[in-house]
Order: sequence, then C-alpha cells, then structure tokens
Amino acid sequence: MKQVIYGSLVALVLLSACTQEKAVSPTGTFYAVLPCADCPGISYALTLQSDSSYTEKMVYQERSEEVMEKSGHFTMQEDGLLALEKEESEGMRLFQVHGDSLQMLDRAGNPIESPFSDRYYLTKEQPASFSMALKKKSFIGFKARGNEPFWSLEMDFNKQMVFKPMEGEPFIAPVPEPVRPQDVNAVSYRADTEKGSLHVTIFRKKCEDTMSGETFGYTVNIRVKQGKDGEFRGYMGCGDYQGDYRLNDIWALETLDGEALIKEGKSPNLEFNLRENRFFGFGGCNRISGALSIENQQVGFAKVVTTEMACDHLAAEKVFVKHITDQTYDFKIDGLTLTLSNDQHTMVFRKID
Repeated sequence: MKQVIYGSLVALVLLSACTQEKAVSPTGTFYAVLPCADCPGISYALTLQSDSSYTEKMVYQERSEEVMEKSGHFTMQEDGLLALEKEESEGMRLFQVHGDSLQMLDRAGNPIESPFSDRYYLTKEQPASFSMALKKKSFIGFKARGNEPFWSLEMDFNKQMVFKPMEGEPFIAPVPEPVRPQDVNAVSYRADTEKGSLHVTIFRKKCEDTMSGETFGYTVNIRVKQGKDGEFRGYMGCGDYQGDYRLNDIWALETLDGEALIKEGKSPNLEFNLRENRFFGFGGCNRISGALSIENQQVGFAKVVTTEMACDHLAAEKVFVKHITDQTYDFKIDGLTLTLSNDQHTMVFRKID
C-alpha cells in the first residue's frame, strides 16, 4: 500500500513539473503577407533559431526597393508569448505561439483587431501571394500612409497626386500650386476636380507609424470628397520626401571644409524648394535666395541675392555666399546629414528639426 501511495506522489510531482515547464521555443521560418495601405501586402518572414536568435525580413510588395532586415534575440514566456528583443515602442515585436503558427500582436500585447485579423498569423508555409521581389527605384517625390483605415498617398510634383484607400477606387488629381498656411510650419495642396476634392497638408512635424513604430519626418493630414455633393472624410498619417526630394527641407551648416564657420551665434542655413527650383536661407546676417538646379546627384546654385543688413557675422556670411554663388556640388543625404562636395570644398549640413 505504501508503495502505491509513494508512486502516486512521484507521479503528481512529475506531472506538476511538466505543467510548469516553460513553453518550448519554436524554430524555423514563419511567413505571412500582412495588410498594407499602399501595396498588395507586406511580405514578412521571421526565422527563429534554436539559440534564441532571430532574423526578420520584410518587403512592401510592388513598393520596397530593398529588403528591410533586422536580427537579434528572442525570449519565451510561460504563457506562450514570444518577444523579439526590440524597443517597446516598436511594432512586430510580440507573438503568441499557437502550435505550428505565430499570431502577431500589437505593441501592448493584444490581438490586432481588424477586418484583416486573419492575416496576422504566421505559418511555416508561404502564402500564395508571398513575394520578396523588389521594385525598381521610382521618381515619386513624396509618400505618405496611415492605418485604420489603411490608406496611402504618392505625389509626383511634376504630374499628379494619387490617394489610395484600402477599400474603394484611388483618387487621382493634378498637383496644384502649394499654399503655406499662416503661423503653421506646413505646406498645403488643394485640388478640386469634377470627381471631387483632394486636400493634402504636410506638416513639418515628426510622426510615428502606429503599427510598425517607424518614424517619419512629416505628419500628413488628408481630406477627400468624392463627387460635388459628397462630404469630406479626414485621414491622418505619416510621410517623407523621396529620392532627390529629400533635399526639400531646411538644413543648417555644421562645417565648411571641416571647421565651423560661425562658432557663436546662428549658423547659415539653406531651405531647398524643388517644386519651384529655388532656394532660400540665412547667411549668418542676411536672408539669401536664388535659383536651384538638380541633376545626376548634383545641386547647382545660381542668381544668389541677399538683403543688405550689417551685423557681427558679415565677414563669415560673405564666405558662405561665395561658396554657393554659381557653384555646383555633389550631394549625399545620410539620415539627418547633408554633404555638399566638389573638387575644392566640402560643406556638411544637418536637418533642422
């Protein structure tokens, strides 16, 4: 009898140990095609290794020009929650393990509530629409997107702007002349056509994508009206200038040939307006402006004019103006840094937040 009781106790202890054992870490590559505001879908692949390392790859179908890739480590919790080592503010970080599949959760660790919630499950079998094919570089000058409802905007400043909701037909309108609202650091485009109206306002204010956590330099407000008698519907989201149009901002001079031009006081700055092929700025003492040309990763300055005020930094300003008058520079943008260089000089600027 004692042997039976002892055996039962051992069995209970072993059973308890098994039930408290940490969830087994899944391994292998898991695939999904996530919802996308401005493309057929986001091809997402997550590879989990037995050493608790991961590799994440992502392509916006028909939109990405390169594969977005990130690596790191992951942890498993007793409740079957898998967490990639990322900043808590980042999306695509938490997953619930369901046998041979992973359910992507939002940043708070909750299931994503959406009409497309079934597309947030990753499996080891590639969906039929999964593709890592890349798009050739485009000449779109500005792109924006938003979530819930999903939407996207592309602006070709020489042609048209295209607004695409997740459901319904795209709204296409010519790009009108920009208008700068008073007392607001923004630019507005208001297109009114027979098919309706598309009003786009681009605010120079940092913006974070509510799903992926990706940061952008601009906050975008869109109002759309279908038909003359329809009502406006509003959308908010994030955007950035593309390609050469990334110059379309305000840049403060940090160094000229490796040295600060003005060590105490406001540095010279340049504001590029690619829409008007003009530049504006501050030389250190006076306002400056002139004509601008962009071609083959080169920027050219011409017809430079300045106001005629006197100040302590007038000598430094003359040096700066001399370096941009009738000059051409190769340009390179790396994050918040703009470098202008030619055979004689190098100027390094930083984007003004």
